[in-house]
Amino acid sequence: MTNQNQSRFWCTVCLVILGGYESLSLSTSKHRLRVSYSHTLQTSSRGPSHLYSSVYYEETTQEQVLKEPSPSFVDDTTSQAKASTLRDRTQPASLSLPVINYICTNQALLLMFASSAAIAVSFFSNNPFEISSLHWNGGQDFHSLFDWQPTLYRVMTGLFATIPIIAAGRVIETSDNRDASRVNFATTNMVISLFGRRKSEMEPTASESFQVMVLSALIAMSSGISEEIIFRGYIPTAILAMTNSLPSAVFGQAILFAAGHFSKDAEPGENMLNWSLQLLNGLWYAAVYQMTGGDILPCIIAHVLCDMHILCQTWTEVNNQIDYTQKLSMNHLCEDQKTAVERLQRGTGITLNSETVDFARHFFYAFDNDHAGSLSLSDCQRAVSYAFLNDSIAPDANVVRDLFEQAKEQRYAQGNSVVSSDRVDFSEFLHLLVALRSNSRQYSRC
Repeated sequence: MTNQNQSRFWCTVCLVILGGYESLSLSTSKHRLRVSYSHTLQTSSRGPSHLYSSVYYEETTQEQVLKEPSPSFVDDTTSQAKASTLRDRTQPASLSLPVINYICTNQALLLMFASSAAIAVSFFSNNPFEISSLHWNGGQDFHSLFDWQPTLYRVMTGLFATIPIIAAGRVIETSDNRDASRVNFATTNMVISLFGRRKSEMEPTASESFQVMVLSALIAMSSGISEEIIFRGYIPTAILAMTNSLPSAVFGQAILFAAGHFSKDAEPGENMLNWSLQLLNGLWYAAVYQMTGGDILPCIIAHVLCDMHILCQTWTEVNNQIDYTQKLSMNHLCEDQKTAVERLQRGTGITLNSETVDFARHFFYAFDNDHAGSLSLSDCQRAVSYAFLNDSIAPDANVVRDLFEQAKEQRYAQGNSVVSSDRVDFSEFLHLLVALRSNSRQYSRC
């Protein structure tokens, strides 16, 4: 086959594969587990056992409480909250097997379509080839795309290849950046929607940890195998044949891999952050493939382990946080806290009925990552980032820090040393949110 014919041939292969991938991706996007983000401290009568549906996923009621109430505000929100609670009690707290099955099936179909396209084009070409012999590394020694015989070296390479990817993901998880918060909550919403709550005395019909581990492995294997063969096998091979440029193959497959993770429902900043993260992942997987002399198995192992880590870790952490929030939310406010809330109402003129205060407490404990009964500055930054996700402008981190310090100074002025010096309690956090909401434009940045 001449170089010109070879380029045309691989161009056809690449276009067919990408066309099929786009079609299946569009089909999948209709079923993506995304939700609308709630406004600051919305009213709800959800009990502690339904915290996850109001803070982590599913719909929330539409009224905001941190604004001047209308005369019928209390009655309207009470009736709406009751209806919302009824809906919550009918929502399953266990596995969403149809959606899990859909994800795995879609990945299998995607791989079959891409492989069939390559085989079909090869069959009608002047120079048929074995699909398993495709490779895009510089040397002649390479592993077949379907050579998955495990050896200690290949497995260990895959294990070590997971470390940079997990480390990069951890940076996003611990960030209080607004777009990072959107990415984190989208992941949390997806995971808790797939696997539900963890089985306990309060949730006897919920999911077992072993079930979640097995299903996470199935999802991770389906996506890891499919995406690695396509994006680290077929597509870079096609790009290299068309351009005769290894850098083009490396960056081309990474760009297309990142583009496949765009969501039409996400905010531009969230999409850009997720795209950047997946671009780095695609470049790293390509580097692993090249460093191992054209071996796809370490890439598959790393991809599978990273996906499984995200699913299992997120499910475990969110359930731990829900359990903690349930326990703390059952306790009554102490007298000092009640007095502080009443003083806040008198000073601002807002209405904080019992339902609103209960929801605010759920919100507060949901961000107490250290389970200390109070929030650190980083906890506050993440909570504020989530609370203002629907706003066109977000509170500046420096302003949040200043309000945080002011809360501590006010506490010392009143002689209250119950809370740790570097944390704020519930009433102080509530006051901080009210100050931000009341002066949102003054305290915000675009």
